[in-house]
Amino acid sequence: MKIDKFLVAVSISIFLLAGLFNLAYVLYANAGFAFNLTGLVVAGFLGWATFYAAGAGKAGLIKGIPSNLTGIFWAVVIVFIWDKIFGFNVFGAFLAVAIGAGMMCFQANVKWLSFIPGAFIGCSTFFALGATISATTLWPAIIGLLVGLLLGYISEQFAKLIHKKLLKG
Repeated sequence: MKIDKFLVAVSISIFLLAGLFNLAYVLYANAGFAFNLTGLVVAGFLGWATFYAAGAGKAGLIKGIPSNLTGIFWAVVIVFIWDKIFGFNVFGAFLAVAIGAGMMCFQANVKWLSFIPGAFIGCSTFFALGATISATTLWPAIIGLLVGLLLGYISEQFAKLIHKKLLKG
């Protein structure tokens, strides 16, 4: 087995940043601030995954940010249709999810919304954090995805530095 030195650098970078990210969240959560960010770490890791799945680099940010945010939008649409129009019945779930999933694919006709997996990740993040149309779900989903995308970019740049300085040769 041949070890990829850049992948080792990425591993070190993410090891450090992921640990610091989680520690920062735990410190925030234990500080008793009123602004609820429950689920931020989950959303952050999903945003981070989006960054790398979208090809990393600036392109990962350019594809990831709008796709993740529109995914949250379609998740809200799904919950709204299912709740307000169909009162959470089975047919409403089918129709609401069908509309949301279809629209996440259809929006790919717009170039800056073309990263379909990012939309599904954004939508899934909203559902993973509770699927309520409220600040306690929306803010951690939005902030977490954006922080995760940014951490993805930082981890890639840090890995390049580690690779150049420590592992090259």
